[in-house]
Amino acid sequence: MKGLTGFMFGRMPFQKAAVSSVIVSAVMSTSVLANQEVAPVRTSMDTISEERSIPCSVELRGLASKTLKQNPHRMLAYGESDSDNQMFNALAVAEYRDRGSHVTFHGVVNSQGRCDTSVTESFILQTSCSDARHEAFSKWDFQGKLNQNTMVLSSKRVNGKQAFLTDQFGLLCLVTTRQVVSS
Repeated sequence: MKGLTGFMFGRMPFQKAAVSSVIVSAVMSTSVLANQEVAPVRTSMDTISEERSIPCSVELRGLASKTLKQNPHRMLAYGESDSDNQMFNALAVAEYRDRGSHVTFHGVVNSQGRCDTSVTESFILQTSCSDARHEAFSKWDFQGKLNQNTMVLSSKRVNGKQAFLTDQFGLLCLVTTRQVVSS
């Protein structure tokens, strides 16, 4: 069991915990001047992959960097195994200026020896899904309805990315995005 002691990240204090495989790191932001190359964003996935062997580490690091950007976040890796032969799973809690979200990363080496990774993010919008569809997801293709309250959309810009918008009492919209990436 690895324990963490009081850790301040952004505005959120991290209470003392004895949680196995908890990896917390601060996002190291980089300032970019006009004439400099953009440095890759460092996320907690980088720290996890430096501390233990995880399958598809390069792909997961890139996916985490692209997804989390420079937003404050914390990440909890599942399990204690240092094996490249098992599926890797981690959940991050990310803070954006207008909301928080849960982000789950998966990575596994498939039977052809290639990496399959995915990222799933869930958050609440303080508007109906109908309004969210027209405002935030207007450039996404409508795929259909999963049930009476959930519409499924497909990104035109990001291959393999979907959004699931579920009405919550007609006042809120539960949004889950999913992207599956196969190498």
